[in-house]
Amino acid sequence: MHRRLFKFVGLLAAWLSSACAAETNVPAALTLDDCLAEAARHQPEVAAAREAVLRAEFQYRAAFSAFLPQLSASASGSRQGGSANGVTANNFATTLQAQESLYTGGHDTALLAQRGYERDLARGELALTLAQFSYGVRSAFIQQLYNSALIGLSTAIATRRSGNVDLVSLRYDGGREHKGSLLRMQAILSQAQFDVQSAQRAFSVARQRLAAALGRDVPVAAVQGQLVGAPLEARPDYAKLAATVPDVLIAQAKTKAAHEGVRVAKSEYLPTVSAGASITRSDDVFFPQENGWTVGVQLNYPFFPGGRNIQNVRTAQSDERRFALLLRSHWNQAQVDLQQAFNDWQDAVERLRVQQEFLQAAELRAEISRNQYALGLLTFESWDIIENDLISQQRAELAARRDTLLTQAVWERVRGVSLLPLK
Repeated sequence: MHRRLFKFVGLLAAWLSSACAAETNVPAALTLDDCLAEAARHQPEVAAAREAVLRAEFQYRAAFSAFLPQLSASASGSRQGGSANGVTANNFATTLQAQESLYTGGHDTALLAQRGYERDLARGELALTLAQFSYGVRSAFIQQLYNSALIGLSTAIATRRSGNVDLVSLRYDGGREHKGSLLRMQAILSQAQFDVQSAQRAFSVARQRLAAALGRDVPVAAVQGQLVGAPLEARPDYAKLAATVPDVLIAQAKTKAAHEGVRVAKSEYLPTVSAGASITRSDDVFFPQENGWTVGVQLNYPFFPGGRNIQNVRTAQSDERRFALLLRSHWNQAQVDLQQAFNDWQDAVERLRVQQEFLQAAELRAEISRNQYALGLLTFESWDIIENDLISQQRAELAARRDTLLTQAVWERVRGVSLLPLK
């Protein structure tokens, strides 16, 4: 009976998929991969996070340029004259200059390291965005898959309830059942028919919710997949796993960048040394022909910039302490979230196993009690209790299969796992 029920559910879901596809003129069914790929093309948050990574990469390369020679060229021309002697003179000059920073008090090295950690920060934020985005699409996909199956199950229940009404009517017509039992069974049938309509309305909402997650206006006609979760993983080392969570990686990158910010600020206490060379041509005609050159080393030491350097160091140190405290907080919270998410997933998996045992028992009891009631070996009240238990177990088993997928999705979101690549 269990197999026949799910075969009926599958046929009904297939019919709904084709009907909805004809109505909205979209492909018959979308897989989870299809939904993720479509959503990635239409959601601006993912594109913005990727652009942030590119920006951080460009800033890192810009900081690296401080270690390379700086070359420049200039040209100038002027004309002078006065009323005193009526003489005018032309002055043209061209200059090619090269300058190399020899020592900046550690500023360039610290700034390069800081930009590297800011790049890691952007990558962590991209991973977090992808994980949250992937979870949003995945959970909406699971809900639509569940509501589609719920329509099939509710229809099968209504069909069974209709058969029960016929069975009670036969016994009532034969004088072996009173009218109260018949009226109750008819009311139960009305409830089952209402449940079908309610499931259809819930399915409509689920379609719209998935459409919103995909960034489209037209509801998703149908989805293709199974309410079957992955096998439960071994219990992980939460402290070790917390180090890979995007929130912790982001906080860690901020802390390291703040540490390098202290080094950048302290470099203002130290002198800077640079070397330069230039070649100049000047003349009163263009193109200048007179050659000249200079080579030199420059030492610059701003020993009192009004106390600005002291305040900059204090600000940077305050940022470092603040981010270190936040890192500790994120680390502790990540371990709690990981443990809670894994426990919820484990509970859902084990609850599904128990629920399937209840369903198997309820199906067998319902089959036996139906035959007994038809033969007059079981009272209506006892048979009604067993029938209701079967329906409850069928609904609970379907909900349990949905919950295993949802809790697995939450577990992967907390870990920062995304079904989309970082690049």
